[in-house]
Amino acid sequence: MAINEFTTAIRLNPDYTYAYVFRGLAYDDLGQHQRAIQDYDKAIQLDPDSAAAYHNRGVAYGNLGQDQRAIQDFDKAIELDPDDAEAYNNRGLAYRNLDEHQRAIEDYDRAIQLDPDYTMAYSNRGLVYGMLGQYQRAIEDYDKAKQLDPANGMVYYNRGLAYLASQQGKTLGVIDYDKAIQLDPDDAVAYNNRGIAYRKLGEHQRAIQDHDKAIELDPAYAKAYNSRGITHGTLGEHQLAIEDYDRALQLDPDYAVAYVNRGFAYYELGQYQRAIQVYDKAIRLDPANALAYSNRAWAYYYLGQYTKQVADEAKACSLDSQYC
Repeated sequence: MAINEFTTAIRLNPDYTYAYVFRGLAYDDLGQHQRAIQDYDKAIQLDPDSAAAYHNRGVAYGNLGQDQRAIQDFDKAIELDPDDAEAYNNRGLAYRNLDEHQRAIEDYDRAIQLDPDYTMAYSNRGLVYGMLGQYQRAIEDYDKAKQLDPANGMVYYNRGLAYLASQQGKTLGVIDYDKAIQLDPDDAVAYNNRGIAYRKLGEHQRAIQDHDKAIELDPAYAKAYNSRGITHGTLGEHQLAIEDYDRALQLDPDYAVAYVNRGFAYYELGQYQRAIQVYDKAIRLDPANALAYSNRAWAYYYLGQYTKQVADEAKACSLDSQYC
């Protein structure tokens, strides 16, 4: 309906810049990002000083995964309107996608300076701190985001991830996932991650129940099968674990982590040759997976293939010092 109305406005006045901007927004909302960009192009042609047109086109490029082009548009939007906190936040998203974490943080800092109550800027900065392993700073940002928007389920979800990764707040992670699930009872990812938190707390049956629920909500959720497989393995139920890894790999044939886990299950069953075959596949998919080399080294050891064992140990060490 909105698109029709803006199209009518454009027909009546072909030079109406904001009709193109708003129709572009409507196309973006429908996922028609290329058509949105065409409208923003026209708006910019009509008004080269339209910060909104550059900003929105940057968002559309970001939605298409064209982050460098998005940054160029956000640069121009900020040049035209230096006090637009949202433009800094969105440029930060593009920098994050390009793994330019420090530049992303600088943009989130500026967005927060301009708008101290900008929930998403705190949440997004928390994500980047988490990616950098600075979990306490991430948690502090999520705390602030939660204070500003207590009904934002994603904030609880992300803070739960930070608690889990920090290895200091597994119980707090469960509490945050409880809240995320309360806010969105159909969130399969929240159930799966709460299951991981329960497993780390040693509450394996509750973990399996959560993984079961995640799979019920999303039967194509490969990570939930992988997570349930890990829990079965922790309980010594290696055949059940293999069945879950098989299902995860049916859903995602390039899921290297599931191959590593399946290899470990075969290893635990004493099926060392099968374990090696599975680790081979994991390494072909992810040649930088140190754990796969380390685990395959142990399988070679029990088969008496010591030269290959030593080679894999050296490779694992070269990739990650914790295996040295």
